[in-house]
Amino acid sequence: MRALPHPVPRGGFRNSLRCVILACGLLVLASGCSSRRVTVPLMPPLIPQAMPAVLWEERFEEINPNRWQTVEVRRRTDYSAAQLDGRACLRAYSRNGASILLARLSFNPEAFEWFSWDWRVDRFVQGEAQERKTGSDASARVYVYFDVGGLPWQKRNIDYVWSASLPAGAVLESAFSSESKIIVVESSASASGQWRTVERNLKADYERCFGKGPLPRAIAIGIMTDTDNTDGEALAYFDDLRVSRRRLHAAAAGERR
Repeated sequence: MRALPHPVPRGGFRNSLRCVILACGLLVLASGCSSRRVTVPLMPPLIPQAMPAVLWEERFEEINPNRWQTVEVRRRTDYSAAQLDGRACLRAYSRNGASILLARLSFNPEAFEWFSWDWRVDRFVQGEAQERKTGSDASARVYVYFDVGGLPWQKRNIDYVWSASLPAGAVLESAFSSESKIIVVESSASASGQWRTVERNLKADYERCFGKGPLPRAIAIGIMTDTDNTDGEALAYFDDLRVSRRRLHAAAAGERR
């Protein structure tokens, strides 16, 4: 006996037809899109973050021991947080001594090539002569150290100096190390007691001191007021140190604020 066909419910034929048409339409759509690949991202694309304009800064509202350490050279310079002219700053007083206030800071000077700071000298060391060991003291120095291997005291550095005797723009080798180059960025004692702003291009200064070639990473910033070689006395102030991607000051290096 042949099985009897199942009865089709009222309206079932139309519904079945609609399903067939819908299925055919989906197949046509799928085949038409087969030549194009549509990728649905699983997560939003990552947007690269822009590098900060200022990588590092110090305003010396305090001397943070987690950032700064004192490295004694011969006796000690007295470094302390101070208030002067309504601003927080670093006071550096030296009498027959020398120590460096050092902050470890690793950065690529190709990307962050500008270094700026404010400083002021109220008492200049007497008998300064940077070309001789016996006179190699300065009322105010700011160092940038570079990673070129060797022992800690052999690290290559640029020593920015406020000199009481040498002309601004002079470049010379330290009397103690060929790996240390001195750039005089302030000259004479005529600006005693005045705040001055300095801004330097590290890449240009490095090439000027050590020649062209691969630019090594900077690894530390140093500040020093030293009088151990002259057995003298000096007083200076420092403020607003910044490492930046772009130039921050329109004034030329050493101009009065």
